[in-house]
Amino acid sequence: MAPARACGESGRPLSTELFTATRDLLRAELAGDLSRGGYVLRADGQEAVDRRYFDKFLVLCRPGLLTRAARLLADMVAEDCERLAVTGVPATALATALAQETGIALLLADDGRTETFGGELSAGTRVTLVEDVVFTGATALAGTRALRTVGAEPIDVLCLLDRQSGAAQLLASDGVPLRALFTEAELLEQPGQPPR
Repeated sequence: MAPARACGESGRPLSTELFTATRDLLRAELAGDLSRGGYVLRADGQEAVDRRYFDKFLVLCRPGLLTRAARLLADMVAEDCERLAVTGVPATALATALAQETGIALLLADDGRTETFGGELSAGTRVTLVEDVVFTGATALAGTRALRTVGAEPIDVLCLLDRQSGAAQLLASDGVPLRALFTEAELLEQPGQPPR
């Protein structure tokens, strides 16, 4: 029996080119291709000050994008990280891909309750919390505090995108650095133009 091959939406085998990762190519793809996770204007009629919305689900649901993001994030995982942790469902896709890329085991929040985690955990385990997109940092802060409550030592928060709305400062005030593959300013800058 022939081994199973990964197939795309068309049913054809996925090209290995989909999984080739360079930071510049991924940034350009995330920033410029609205159909695959770029910035779009909110269409929900909300009177928000910032109407930009990063559609993380279009990124996290695409094998090529997800794998490329995980490969780039793998280089950012601290050498002393013993576990990756995740508290939300969307971030679980990214954390799972990152765990497969690094070989580091996962801790999963128990059914959305961040006060308990499934997985191998002992007191003092050094943990990186994986987030997809951070905005104010409140969710990430709750996750790092929950990790401390169960005896882990959160060493940092690693995310795909920092929307630059105070998360880094909030987490730093609690002693946890935020490390992002991309910042919002990076995704919004145009090639040949000065950063915003």
